[in-house]
Amino acid sequence: MEKNKVEEYALDAVTVILTVWKRNHLEEQLLALFQQTVVPSHIWIQQSLHHVDVSVIIDKYRDRVRYSCWEKNPGVFGRFESVTRVETPYVYILDDDIIPGKMFIEHALSTCKRLNAIVCPHGRLLSPDTCRTEMFVGDGYEFQHSFCLEDTEVDFGNNAWFFRKEWISYFLSQTPLYRNNGEDIHFSALCKLLGNIPTYVPRQIVPVESGNVKRYYSADEHALHRKPLFNKERVEVIERFRNIGWHLRLEKKGIELQQDRSCAISVVMAVVEKDAGMAIQSILQQTWEDFELILVCADKSAISVNGEDKRIRWIEIGEELSKYVLLNIGCGMAKGKYICMMESGYVSFPDRLQLQCELMEEEKTVVAAGETLDDKNLFLPSVIVKRDVLHKVKYYNELLGDLAENDLLYRLLQEGSVLLFENVFVSKSE
Repeated sequence: MEKNKVEEYALDAVTVILTVWKRNHLEEQLLALFQQTVVPSHIWIQQSLHHVDVSVIIDKYRDRVRYSCWEKNPGVFGRFESVTRVETPYVYILDDDIIPGKMFIEHALSTCKRLNAIVCPHGRLLSPDTCRTEMFVGDGYEFQHSFCLEDTEVDFGNNAWFFRKEWISYFLSQTPLYRNNGEDIHFSALCKLLGNIPTYVPRQIVPVESGNVKRYYSADEHALHRKPLFNKERVEVIERFRNIGWHLRLEKKGIELQQDRSCAISVVMAVVEKDAGMAIQSILQQTWEDFELILVCADKSAISVNGEDKRIRWIEIGEELSKYVLLNIGCGMAKGKYICMMESGYVSFPDRLQLQCELMEEEKTVVAAGETLDDKNLFLPSVIVKRDVLHKVKYYNELLGDLAENDLLYRLLQEGSVLLFENVFVSKSE
């Protein structure tokens, strides 16, 4: 390796700190770390007591990890306190239920440098009135991976923390109120108060750049938020720091939450062609008016839409992704009771949404309805589906390519009836 490359690597070196308590996702976490595009220099495993046996895993990867065990539980603060022994410029601490996508360390490192900020896959914006969560950032959608459309400053981050090692001095400057609660608030509040270091949830669109690809691991019986007094203690921690000058994001002038408007139908369209204007206009001219139109695209500037319409929600990804990835992103952000798919190259008949919504309201056992097109089950541009059912079956399988539509149809049929018609909802645009 050339000298300048060695120096650059040393300047960006990362120590990862993993904890083992009552969950045992350790080997999966290690494999995710070994596969990172920026591989950590050191991986520390810190076990609290002996609730799970990880000895086989430690032996298997002994030459790649450093293991220690606390015989007395140090609470959630112990792992942060151990950062004083780290020798690399950057530290990445993960909860025991976090599995990062393979590009997350690279992504977090660049974001940490660019914004001079703590970087977390999830974060919270707090209500100034109640000191409780007003908005979930990074884990506020139905995706099974952390998802955020743009770099977003939050009051504090959750579940994993990427930061410069020297910032731990702010964390250690005050004794915690509780040993087993509030470490996330403690870290962000003191870094902001003493070093003007903000906390950000970075842009996370697809799983490979996401800070967590297994969000459901957090929904087990070991989750700390299930314990009695958890929320009460956290409010006390928040109030403690507000009393010494910590300001919440939503207190500041000009910082407002965007309230998502509920609606009957969310129309989701993956805009992969520049000539999508006819398809878009056919939705905007529907006789049914209670809908939102979610347009997911790589580059909004390349698409021409006549005029502005408040029903349109643009999601600009900034990179070329498959149609099914774009559709999954749009479906995950949809707020309607029903989701309608749309596609470039087709136009919807003016009464499409009205007919489909009325059909779904009348036929309670039907989970989806659409058309057969070109004598095939290419029903994507015409389908309407119950949003809760689509979330349950986890959207399109992005890895299947053109088979994703038939695969989704099969999974929907496991949940209820699917009705297919001919030439009543959409037609090809000429």
